Amino acid sequence: MLSSGLGKYVAPTALGAGYAIAKMFSLRALDSELAIAQDFTYQFLAGVLLGFALRPVTNMIYWKWTTSIVFFSIFLLTFGPFGQILKRLVWGIPFDNTFWLLLIPEVIASLTVGILATLLIPSQHQVISLNFLWRRLQKEISISMLLKLLGCGLIYALLFLVFQITFNESFSAPFWLGRIEEFLALPALSAQSKILLLWGQGILNTLVILPLFLVFFREKVELIVVFGSLTFVVAEFAPAFANFQLIEPLLLIDQVFIGFCLQFLFVVCTVFCFGRNVFNKTEQNFREKP
Repeated sequence: MLSSGLGKYVAPTALGAGYAIAKMFSLRALDSELAIAQDFTYQFLAGVLLGFALRPVTNMIYWKWTTSIVFFSIFLLTFGPFGQILKRLVWGIPFDNTFWLLLIPEVIASLTVGILATLLIPSQHQVISLNFLWRRLQKEISISMLLKLLGCGLIYALLFLVFQITFNESFSAPFWLGRIEEFLALPALSAQSKILLLWGQGILNTLVILPLFLVFFREKVELIVVFGSLTFVVAEFAPAFANFQLIEPLLLIDQVFIGFCLQFLFVVCTVFCFGRNVFNKTEQNFREKP
């Protein structure tokens, strides 16, 4: 088994190799010159990071294979490539051909990782189906849940603004209000559009994390560590590591630090809204026929 013993180190390493190979081959098929500029070693290490971040939630939750592949593919795409698109929209960075040529291999690599994580780091029991998740989600739907969902999305938007304005050195204004005015004045979106876009991204991120709270019961501190590490690695650290040689070191440090603070505090918010630290209810919840 690749989920215990030495396998727990071999599986993330193999997943890293799969990520790097899928990304490099797809990029080579699209543009060989861009493929040459990418370093295979950094791609491999980024994939290994993804493997270790995914391991706790692929191995310790009783996913069926189809459920695991669908969920983690959506998770990786939402926090990875789709998140990059939303960030460029917020910052007003144009979508050139190079961006799309780099994004398509990232999508392919994310789907590959979703499949490989399921095959290489399987759970001991296959119980949770897509229908089971949907029925559990239907039971949780309420006004309180919707308000928490909107609140988590708003907190994500506020955290994004606070950390970017505070720690991003690309702004010239010395004071916080001047920096936020600079950010909101960036073309091509209006200030209201930027805030709504960030709010929508926060709601989407919360929705993607929400199924984990329905089937993963741990102490809140453990949930923060596991989910915070997962979202940080997928959204910030692995992409930065994969493009390590292409980004200025000081800018890279700023991006990683801001992303670390943003993702962990956002996860803290979702954990206190949706997390449950009741071990004794796990079996009761799984008595329902999948």
